[in-house]
Amino acid sequence: MRPVTVAIADSNCKRRAEYENSLRGDLGSALLTSVASSSEASNDALFADRRYRSRSNVTAGEDEVFRISRLKPRVLLISLDLGADEDCAMLVSIRRACPEALMVLLADDSVQEDRILEAMEIGVRGYLSPKAAKALILKAIQVVDSGEAWVPRKMLDKIMRCVVH
Repeated sequence: MRPVTVAIADSNCKRRAEYENSLRGDLGSALLTSVASSSEASNDALFADRRYRSRSNVTAGEDEVFRISRLKPRVLLISLDLGADEDCAMLVSIRRACPEALMVLLADDSVQEDRILEAMEIGVRGYLSPKAAKALILKAIQVVDSGEAWVPRKMLDKIMRCVVH
C-alpha cells in the first residue's frame, strides 16, 4: 500500500498538533506539513522556511491556498467554521488550485448541516467533528483516499435528499 500524503490546514495550533501526532505513528500516511504561517509553524526542518513565509502582497486566504498548492497533498484536512461565505469561497479556491486534493472538512457541531452539504457540493469528500477526529482520522483518510466519502450516518439522509431532488 502506498503512503497517503496529508496536509493539515487548521489555525488552532493545539488541535493541529493533536492531528499531527495521530498521523505520525501511521506507516500508511505521510504528513507533508501543516499549512501554518511562520509564527505558528513548529514542523519538521525537512521543509524550507520559504514554505511558511507569508507573502505581503496577498490576503491570508490566498496565502493559505498557495501553501496548500505547493504541498500537493493527496488528502487535505481543513478546519473551517463555514459560518462565513469567505470559508466556502476558500474551498472553491482550493478546489481550483488543487483539483487532485481530497478535502476532509474538520468542523465542530455548531456548523449547520446545510453548510456542510454546500461544502460537499464544492468538492469536500469527507467530514469529521474535531471530537471524533482523534479516534477516526486515520480511517477517514484511508476511506477518502480509496475514493469513498466519509460522512456521519446522520448526514446520509440529507445527502440522499439532495441527490434525489
